[in-house]
Amino acid sequence: MGYFRDIKLNNFRNFKQYSIEFSKNCNVFYGKNGSGKTNILEAISLFNKGRGIRKDQIINFIKYNEDNFVNFANFEETKGKYEIKINSEISNNNSVKKIYLNNDSSKEALDHLYSLFSFLVFLPETERLFIASPNLRRNFIDKFIFSQNNKYNTLINKYKRNIIERTKVLNLDGCESSWLERIEQNISSTGIEIYKARNTQILSIMKNISLLNTRDKLPFDLNIQIIDKFFEDNLNIEKYMYQLKKSREIDKVIGGSNRGPHKSDYKFLVDDNFLVSQLSTGQQKTIILLLFLAQSNYLVNECNLNPILLMDEVCSHLDDINRKLLLKITQQFNLQIFMTGTDKNLFSFLSTNTNFCNINV
Repeated sequence: MGYFRDIKLNNFRNFKQYSIEFSKNCNVFYGKNGSGKTNILEAISLFNKGRGIRKDQIINFIKYNEDNFVNFANFEETKGKYEIKINSEISNNNSVKKIYLNNDSSKEALDHLYSLFSFLVFLPETERLFIASPNLRRNFIDKFIFSQNNKYNTLINKYKRNIIERTKVLNLDGCESSWLERIEQNISSTGIEIYKARNTQILSIMKNISLLNTRDKLPFDLNIQIIDKFFEDNLNIEKYMYQLKKSREIDKVIGGSNRGPHKSDYKFLVDDNFLVSQLSTGQQKTIILLLFLAQSNYLVNECNLNPILLMDEVCSHLDDINRKLLLKITQQFNLQIFMTGTDKNLFSFLSTNTNFCNINV
C-alpha cells in the first residue's frame, strides 16, 4: 500500500505557506467554509495527471498577487520513498504545471509516479449523479476507468480531437475524401475502445456489488444499462465508418457527431427495475456509496491497486445505512482516505484511529 505522508503548500490557493502530516489510513479535514479544506484535496489530486479534482486553470491555483505556486509531498510505499514536487511555470505565455519525482521530470520518472497511486474522487456534485445531465454520468464512469488505467484519458482526448477535426474538415470546400476517411477511421477505432472500456466497467461494478452482497447483505442490488441507439456488441470499425459517412451532412450543420460514446447515457436501476433517480436523496446517496464500495473492491482484489479516496463534503444525507457503508469503505480495504466537512462531529461514527485536522487559515 502506498500513501502520502505529508504535504507542503506554498502560494497555493488561499495558503501562503502550509504543511500538514497525514495518517496512512483515514484523514478528516474539518473547518469553516472557505478555510481551504477542498484546496488540500485539490493539491493532492494534482500529483496525478490533469488539472485536479476541479479541473481549473493552472493560473487559478496561484495565490493572489504571487507569481507561482510550489507544493511538495512525501509518498511512501513498500518499495521506496519518494519526494514529489509540483509547481507552476510559464510556457508560451501560459501557466502550466510541472511535476518532479525525486527531482526528475523525465517521462520515465512521471510514468513511474503515475503507476504509484490512483484516485477515487467524491465531490458534492456527485450526489446529483442520477438526476443531472448524461455528461456527469459519462464522466463518472470514465473516472472509474481511469482509476485502474491511467492511459484512458489519452484515449478520450484523442477521440475528442478527431471529432473536432472532422467538423472542421466537413466545413472545408473541396476537402480530400481520403483525409476525411482517415479521421473517421480514427473516430471509429477510438470510439469502439471507449464503448468497450465503459461496458467492461459497468459489468465490473455490477459483478462486485453482487460479490459483496453474497458476503454482507447490502441495501440494494444494482442494474446499470447503457442508453445508446448506436452501440451494439458486434459494432466494428466498418459499421462505425459507414454510419459516420451517412451522417456527414447533418453533422456538418450541427457540428460534432450525432452518434458515438459522447452521446451515451446510463440508466441505474435497483431491485425490480426501479429507477434510482426516483429514490429519495438519502437512498441515492446509498447507491453512490455502493458504487465506490464496488470499485474499491475491484481495484484492491482484482487489480492489486490501493486507490486513494478523496471525498469532499461526503457527510450530507448520511442516515444509519449510509454511515455504515462509509465506515465499511474505510475499514474493509487498506486505503488512505481523505474527507472534508464543516464539523468534526459529522465524523463521530469513524474509528478512533482517524486523523482529524482542523483547517483554520
